[in-house]
Amino acid sequence: MVEGHGVHRTAARNRAVLVGKTFTATSPNGRFTDGAAAIDGQPFQRVEAVGKNLFCFFGPLAGPLAVVHVHFGMAGVWAVFDSNREEVPPTTSTTRLCLEHADSGLVSHLSAMTVNLGDEKLFSTKKASLGEDPLRDDADAHVLFAKVNTLKRSI
Repeated sequence: MVEGHGVHRTAARNRAVLVGKTFTATSPNGRFTDGAAAIDGQPFQRVEAVGKNLFCFFGPLAGPLAVVHVHFGMAGVWAVFDSNREEVPPTTSTTRLCLEHADSGLVSHLSAMTVNLGDEKLFSTKKASLGEDPLRDDADAHVLFAKVNTLKRSI
């Protein structure tokens, strides 16, 4: 299962490798066809991790941005391959999104329980409902501690 720290690690890798590039987007298993069409040819602007959720922003800097919300579930993965250095494996029946960047040879395969398309309001609403993420730099430690302090179960 992908936990919060794993989502943050995936976000950091995607930020370093994928952000700033424009991809051809497809949905190999057909479960994210409309979403792939919406981000196809749009620049990957940024990625945010909030708890076990990943948010990817695509579109022109001037906006509006399309937001892909990802929750990996029990066995999700976002793999990135460099076709100039390695053989890219075929997609699987669970691959909801494939991003290909012809100039660099980068190919990414996303398999996850939840992959939804929305806008920046989806991000702000979901982030607010999730609460403070202690792994984010913008987390309010006082709000987080107050929430944790009210829990009746141990963490």
